[in-house]
Amino acid sequence: MKTLYLHIGTSKTGTTSIQHFCTENAEIFEKKGYSYPIFPHKFKYINIMRNDHFLAHRAYNEDDSRNLLEEEQYFRQGMDFVLDSFKKADNVILSDEGVWSVIFKGEKPELLNKIMKEASEHNYAVKVIVYLRRQDGMADSWWNQKIKVGGRLFSTISWEEYVKNPVNPEMNYYRPLKLVEEAVGKENMIVRRFGRKYFKNGSLFEDFVDALGMEYSSRFIVSEGQRNISLLGNAHEIKRVLNTLPELSNADNTFFRRITAGMSEQRPDLKSETMFSSEEALEFMEQYRESNRKIMQEYFGKDEDLFDMDFSGNKKWVLDHTEMEKDIILFMGRAIVELREENKELKTRMGEMEKEMVRNKKVLKELQEKKTNPLKSFLSSAKKDGQD
Repeated sequence: MKTLYLHIGTSKTGTTSIQHFCTENAEIFEKKGYSYPIFPHKFKYINIMRNDHFLAHRAYNEDDSRNLLEEEQYFRQGMDFVLDSFKKADNVILSDEGVWSVIFKGEKPELLNKIMKEASEHNYAVKVIVYLRRQDGMADSWWNQKIKVGGRLFSTISWEEYVKNPVNPEMNYYRPLKLVEEAVGKENMIVRRFGRKYFKNGSLFEDFVDALGMEYSSRFIVSEGQRNISLLGNAHEIKRVLNTLPELSNADNTFFRRITAGMSEQRPDLKSETMFSSEEALEFMEQYRESNRKIMQEYFGKDEDLFDMDFSGNKKWVLDHTEMEKDIILFMGRAIVELREENKELKTRMGEMEKEMVRNKKVLKELQEKKTNPLKSFLSSAKKDGQD
């Protein structure tokens, strides 16, 4: 039976990496009977590799009211595109963590029911793949991402303020999972834990391929480098303060993000740092322990904790003013170097433009001379004809 696989997140579980992996290996997937289609839809600030975004897209009118007609049009176009994709492969894969978001927020309460209705009418199955990340890591990574991106809600809030009431993202996974179950049935849910120790053979990509029911092989392409770099060390605090600048333009924000991300790439030794001490992490996780155990019982068939609850290895980030001074100097140095490179490039381009202007002036002058002195032009032309 044809099957539609919906990979719906959750947030901060390597979704972007999975989407790149599926796109890069599209030909291998197709040979195995799987399609990862790239849709013709274009959404602002949304990478086209997020091919499931037409389901999560929220459209708004000028008065900020929801444009449900536009949303329905995207839904219809997207589901028709899915049907076209089934003509080429028995399995179609869609991926976007925004679907999980609209489910737990209740912004599209009937979305999964609509998808199941489509599947029933066109005789294909639906499987939902969802990854769950330990909540302390989720909170840490989600806050870090908001600081890095900037220009949005939570992009200026300190960690201490945020962690008091982390209302976003949804970290009580049990309720959203039950909503998914009500719509698609538990037998159609593939629930996985995010983390190297939980992945098949320690690989996110191999784990995802396994979730699809495929065999992983060395033929799959895995690009080097990170898809979504986190800000490490003092870089997130520097960026958070920069986010508070009044009238910060998108261009300036992008520039600051590039510099702080570059700083983080230089310090891979800081990847082990977290915003939680071991005691803080345990206290934070206790509030989710009961619901996590329910998930483990109902979706993994085991009566134990969903995640490892040993936090003894936590190394908490602490503001060190001496190190911060060094990092501020590093930030300024990287920014100046980049600006000098941009200035050098601009000077080169200006030099080329000036040369082009000189050439154009010379041609224009010759044309003007020919126009003002037709006899000279005629004699010049005759002379060329005689030489020919």
